[in-house]
Amino acid sequence: MEHTQLEPEDEPIREPRIVFASCTDAGFDLFRYVHEELAEVTELVSLTPEQGERNGVCSYYDHAEYAAEQDISVYYPQTYGMDERDVDHFVTLDADLLLVHGWQRLIPGDVLESFTRGALGLHGSAFGLPKGRGRSPMNWSLIEDLDRFLLSVMHLDEGADSGDVVATQKFDINRHDDIQSLYHKLVMTGQQLFDEILDDVLAGTAELEVQTAEPTYYPKRNPEDGAIHWEDSTRTIYNLVRAVARPYPGAFTEHDGTRVTIWDAQPFSADLLLDERPGTVVQVFQASQQFVVKTSDGTLLVTDWEGENWDPERGMVLESLTNELSDSPNRIDRPEHEDSLTR
Repeated sequence: MEHTQLEPEDEPIREPRIVFASCTDAGFDLFRYVHEELAEVTELVSLTPEQGERNGVCSYYDHAEYAAEQDISVYYPQTYGMDERDVDHFVTLDADLLLVHGWQRLIPGDVLESFTRGALGLHGSAFGLPKGRGRSPMNWSLIEDLDRFLLSVMHLDEGADSGDVVATQKFDINRHDDIQSLYHKLVMTGQQLFDEILDDVLAGTAELEVQTAEPTYYPKRNPEDGAIHWEDSTRTIYNLVRAVARPYPGAFTEHDGTRVTIWDAQPFSADLLLDERPGTVVQVFQASQQFVVKTSDGTLLVTDWEGENWDPERGMVLESLTNELSDSPNRIDRPEHEDSLTR
């Protein structure tokens, strides 16, 4: 019997098997977009609500209901960081591509290698990779008063944001943005990037750019890094407030041992009550319960706040709290990078 090989055009074409890893609201929006607009997602990797709470996932969002409606299988790993017990699942799955967003842990190398086309993730900074690797780059960009963000799709490896870059796109950071609006911009930009590159990645024809420059890293942020020092400038305090607004834990101050979380604020005036001590509540608007606080160079209008059994009163002096990360040597807004900014 004569055996012949199928010609390439006669070979059966298998639909790509795509897995998406996500457990946050921004990740959900990208997951849904990919599945509905670009390519069918065959499996979702996510966390249960209990896992999300146990791991302190900021902006956790339960994807299970949507996955069930779309008949997408869901895999909940043994641990958030995944371990050897999870590797067998992905090897057996024999999938083509892993997409990752809204997953705040590095993916183990054995899991990444189980996908024939590897894995893609999103990361960026105002300077573009490899500048600004690490944690919370959009929060830091607001704190640093930067005016742009370069978001990249990259192939994931075992390092932190060190994989080859597939494509990059910029979005603006304006003076009205807070962390929530930046996440909305990230989702829309991520959609456009996946539109651009997904077919090429699945076909194995995507052009990759190796990260060759000297990397810089953002340090990890913790809830206590939202402490307000009222002797800072109005702009510095405003940038901190908008950087850690919901869904993050918020910027905070204290009065007589009571923590007051400031969710939203805006620069008010540099011409009013300039002789007051920084941190002084100089005006309270009773109807709205908004209040004005003196800073080192002006005043800040607090428009959304929360404090247990506390109400603002004119003449109160809010405590200036130490925020050690404000001068971290790991931050990337060093003088040698100043030419990279677009201000």
